[in-house]
Amino acid sequence: MTIRSMTGFGRAKGSLGEEWTAEVIARSVNHRFLDVTVKVRENEIDLEPVLRRVFSRHVARGKVEVALRLKRSTPAPTLIAIDEGLLEALLARFALLAEHYPVSGRLEARDLLTIPQIFSVETSGNGFTPDDLAALEAIAREAALALVAMRETEGALVSADLTERIEFLEKRLHRLSLRCGEIAGKALETLRERLRPLLSEPGLDPGRLEQVVTDASRRRVQFDQTACGVAMDAAPAMRRSRCACCGSATRSTSRSGRASSSGRDRFRPSA
Repeated sequence: MTIRSMTGFGRAKGSLGEEWTAEVIARSVNHRFLDVTVKVRENEIDLEPVLRRVFSRHVARGKVEVALRLKRSTPAPTLIAIDEGLLEALLARFALLAEHYPVSGRLEARDLLTIPQIFSVETSGNGFTPDDLAALEAIAREAALALVAMRETEGALVSADLTERIEFLEKRLHRLSLRCGEIAGKALETLRERLRPLLSEPGLDPGRLEQVVTDASRRRVQFDQTACGVAMDAAPAMRRSRCACCGSATRSTSRSGRASSSGRDRFRPSA
């Protein structure tokens, strides 16, 4: 199973036909599920489903933000519209005012430009052809693959680091398991030395005291053996749970039979 980081970055750029140049930028961070956010301008809303579909196909988990930057390669054709009806009404009204009031002069073009209702500049529609959508899908796929590649690269580094740490723990745990008997024997001898002065006190049953020491030492040995066993179980459990660094729901079982959830880091498995 490939370990992938939840953080990544991808970028791709290309042409949409002869009129547009598109750049797709994607960033991802940690998230339990897949959450794709696509940022496009209002006049580019038709392109949003294409981007969402591509990234949902290549990424399984994480919060992914996709931004689209479109630039025209050629000037956009424009259409200048004049409301001639409004202009005629304005000139007629101006002539009528000149007959009743001391208003003279004539309207010039710069005067008409101060009236926004007369002139309007319109850009031809931003309709995208099927070829444009196919080209955008290819650009988005390139950005998505770059994002996934970066996540896999970082995941490989995390996997190598975890492997080194697990091997170190396994060596330490092996040393500990070899010394369990020695540690238990020293604990028993220490306990006997501490209780030896009590044997000289009157009314104290030496047999009973020895029994107490034996029971205490047995419990200590059992505790040490259990601790060593759990410790030895920890390394293979950690090895099995390495995918937990990517957030999978791996569970390990201790000697007591109780299942415990593995810890989670900011790295989670993703497709």
